[in-house]
Amino acid sequence: MVKNIRVKILIPVFEDFQCLPTLFKRIDDSLRNICNYEILIIDDGSFKNIDDKGFLIERDKTNILTLSQNVGHQRSIAIGLCHLSEENNFDYVLIMDGDGEDNPLDARKLINNAEILSEECVIFARRDVRSEPLFFKIGYLFYRILFRLCTGKSIKFGNFSLVPSRMLKRLTGIPELWNHYASGVLLSNLPVHEVSTIRSGRIAGRPKMKVESLILHGISSITTFINIFALRISLSLSLLLGVSLILNLSSNLYNLQIPVFFYGTELICVLSIMSFQAYLFLMAAVSKRTNYPCIPSSFWKNFINKK
Repeated sequence: MVKNIRVKILIPVFEDFQCLPTLFKRIDDSLRNICNYEILIIDDGSFKNIDDKGFLIERDKTNILTLSQNVGHQRSIAIGLCHLSEENNFDYVLIMDGDGEDNPLDARKLINNAEILSEECVIFARRDVRSEPLFFKIGYLFYRILFRLCTGKSIKFGNFSLVPSRMLKRLTGIPELWNHYASGVLLSNLPVHEVSTIRSGRIAGRPKMKVESLILHGISSITTFINIFALRISLSLSLLLGVSLILNLSSNLYNLQIPVFFYGTELICVLSIMSFQAYLFLMAAVSKRTNYPCIPSSFWKNFINKK
């Protein structure tokens, strides 16, 4: 029996339309018995494989929002959330990729967890097992460590998530959502819950994102927390400078042996300059808080192809 749960499935797509028929079949097999769902495809300014999306036009329970330009995966999600925030005919938004790596069986787990939990929260699919090559896994581990050091927060999830409809207005009012979806949710201080999942392989084709894009994507997630990032850099360099000064002073007064790393006036000069630059960076980052925020819900319609 179909439960009275209404779900909008948000899928950003850039030229990967050949994956969608198989993905739709998997979605229907997994979700038709637990919810009423509709699919919103965000066409991220595709200019290739346009003929492959023709089947979407007459498909039931599927809508297409075509963007006037290629804005990237994260901003496509932000635009889709802004679009859906103006509707009130659903309970949840399910965000997932269109290439099949986000398993619809795990989407079922997200919905079931949302119904069990005592409070509304954004439910992320935590990627405990990944299908990528070893090189990518090592890079992802390094990214997670760097993210924790720079922001003080842990991240082991991406876009695959379930958002209660009542949280959309708050989420789309966060400027950082335009930069990185998952980091924007963390920054919003909305309650978050994680569900263990196994990442699947692509249905067809090769990944569109290159190494450079992956690196920029990781940097974007960290710079979402630019104030905390700047503060941590400033404090860390100031601490190193303080330790170096104390050890060098102790060495001169008491003729103590200190680690080579902390010894020398050159190091003190370098740390002093770096600490001053980090302090200026921190001041610049904090000063931006006085600016009037440009929130996605105020300008997202400018990116919609109105033809």
